[in-house]
Amino acid sequence: MSGGATRRLQAADLPAWLQAHPGALLLDARDAAAHAQACLPGSPHLDGRYHEALLLCEPRTRPLLVYCYHGHASLAHAQMFRDFGFTAVCDLAGGWAAWLAWQPASARP
Repeated sequence: MSGGATRRLQAADLPAWLQAHPGALLLDARDAAAHAQACLPGSPHLDGRYHEALLLCEPRTRPLLVYCYHGHASLAHAQMFRDFGFTAVCDLAGGWAAWLAWQPASARP
């Protein structure tokens, strides 16, 4: 599947995807300040310093989900991981904004 199309998850599908992939790695491609303010639980901030460690150390079969502000940068990051041989890569369509919009107001950070 390397080099193929990246799967784009809708916000409403994320809880089921997470349940189906309990060992998944979630990566936050937003800037460090936004990540520090709020993020999906367990998702490290993805910056240039973290790419090399991921590419060298993570199993290529580990499910990855990348998200950003609106789903544009995350798609590019996700495709990069696919190009490097990761086989189970998704990005969050609409990004953090879509995730927040999908959440009930009482659950928003």
